[in-house]
Amino acid sequence: MTESEPLFDRFFDSMESLADTISESLQAQVTIEDSNHHVIGYSSHQFESDPARISTIIGKRVPNTVIIGLRKKGVMQQLENTPHPIRIPAVMEVGLGPRLAMCIRHQQEILGYIWVVDSGDLAEGHAERIVEQAAGIVGRYLLKQRGWKTKQEKTHEDFFWKLLTSHYETEPRIRQEAEASSILLPESYYIGVLESDKSIDDRFVQRFRQIMEASAAQRLLFVTAEHNRLIILFSFLFPVEGTELLASFVRKLLQQLHSSEGCRLTAGCSPGYREYTSAAAAYREALSILELKKLLPYHARHLLLYEDIGFWAYVPAIMEQKRSRTRRSPLLYPLKEHDREHKSDFIKTIAVYLSLNGNLKESAAFLHIHTNTLMYRLNRIAEITGKSLKETDYRTSIYLDILTEETAQVNRWFQEV
Repeated sequence: MTESEPLFDRFFDSMESLADTISESLQAQVTIEDSNHHVIGYSSHQFESDPARISTIIGKRVPNTVIIGLRKKGVMQQLENTPHPIRIPAVMEVGLGPRLAMCIRHQQEILGYIWVVDSGDLAEGHAERIVEQAAGIVGRYLLKQRGWKTKQEKTHEDFFWKLLTSHYETEPRIRQEAEASSILLPESYYIGVLESDKSIDDRFVQRFRQIMEASAAQRLLFVTAEHNRLIILFSFLFPVEGTELLASFVRKLLQQLHSSEGCRLTAGCSPGYREYTSAAAAYREALSILELKKLLPYHARHLLLYEDIGFWAYVPAIMEQKRSRTRRSPLLYPLKEHDREHKSDFIKTIAVYLSLNGNLKESAAFLHIHTNTLMYRLNRIAEITGKSLKETDYRTSIYLDILTEETAQVNRWFQEV
């Protein structure tokens, strides 16, 4: 060891202290991050900083634009696949100057990173040796933190599942256990369920946490994964009126996850609640949205919030009731008989017309017929049934009968839309 090399065989009371020690030795700015690119230590500002480092320190996390830019350039892949420090040229598109960097690993798992600003004065070999020694200390620190965090996450997850399964009978009991586990329950909350077309692994959960942590408006309190579902309890950091903001948040979340993970996602979200004894009911409400999306993908495609569910909430119950009955809808019978005998499409015509909110132009385009032809069919339907689609009772009843008795056929008609 040369005289200019720091002593690493001593206790560091913080990662800032370690960053300052490295910085003093190399006369360069140093940033230490965990695996999620959160800053856990950085050296003091005695030198000029580039935009990437300034925004990282201000936000306590590397901005997504910087991470994405480095991944597009292949920098992160190179860093994460190299067991020793490497020199990284400037990537000015994201405001990053030259760096000496190292990825800190434990077996196959990434624990964190050390970044040293390279202004051209880092001695070859010496600087790499300093960073590699420091990486050992950071690795031990992060492993210790991970052990504590894993235990904390397990406690939170167990508590969350107890809420979802009505384990607690009273609100005071819930708050007592939350306090004992150092869980700060927000005044109000929502429960959301995200469903992916792929199994949800630890990497997906980690990425989801990153997206939520980058949001300034929401707080993620609980998250748990079950097969291809992610179940979350979150709150807004300010009062929310109406459903527009909540729907916008859920849509944006789905878009970000689709963009980063390349999977197809659907979601359902409960209304806001204050009583945590209602968590199980909120969970069922979020699940009911997903159930509807599976039963009738086209018709429920825009549903996200239970508050907007309307009459759709009763469709599964109607379907279940109809399964136990052998007698089918008398309203549909004359039309089905006409279709069978004359090879007409009156059931499809009325299904499309009602699904498209009675819009003649859109319905005719969907059916690939002229508007006049559609008008003729609707008039014939009225003649055959003796009922007018202008009658609310008939219109509602036959629409529900089509959706709940001809479900498979309806889904085939709309599957390519």
